[in-house]
Amino acid sequence: MSFQFVGNYKCLDFINTEVLVRGKPMDLLNSFEDLVVWMVVAGILNEAEAGQVRTNWTNFSEVENLLIQAKALRTRLREAVKDIIQEKEVPEPLVTEINSLLARQTGYAELVRTRGGGFEKRTHASLSEPIQMLVPLAESFADLLCYGDLTLVRKCENSACVLHFYDTTKNHTRRWCSMEVCGNRAKAAAHYLRKRTQTDRP
Repeated sequence: MSFQFVGNYKCLDFINTEVLVRGKPMDLLNSFEDLVVWMVVAGILNEAEAGQVRTNWTNFSEVENLLIQAKALRTRLREAVKDIIQEKEVPEPLVTEINSLLARQTGYAELVRTRGGGFEKRTHASLSEPIQMLVPLAESFADLLCYGDLTLVRKCENSACVLHFYDTTKNHTRRWCSMEVCGNRAKAAAHYLRKRTQTDRP
């Protein structure tokens, strides 16, 4: 299964690397390489930085430990997002962990042109230790807490889906992780139910 980028915040997309397939949990990050590939696709690392990471960090225990740390952070972020949706406080230990990661930030920002003719600020990380790969995720969560409207953090309404997203639609009426997947399934199910009801009428 491919990575899903429906969250509108990198921290939410990171949470969404654990999915349900036929009702069973599936982890899309099964190796350090999976984590690197996800970060490239997510725009956290560019190809050159990913190559540097692959070349510099070949110690198995070192990269395996980073994968464990990344998954542990993902779990805590998911629980915090659930708390946000239920209008509960973000746990203080997570705030401390986020601040600890932010303190490791290194690198520089660059202004780049986008395809649409606008601009975006892109951060280039100076990675001297593996744990710094998780800093952009901490930044994303910090941005969500500081600048986002937390009432727009949602879980897909499909009970068989565990994906989360930040609703950026104009009227804030988004219900599904994506219309192509869960939205169409819901429509098809509702259509089937309507036809069944009509057929069952005397």
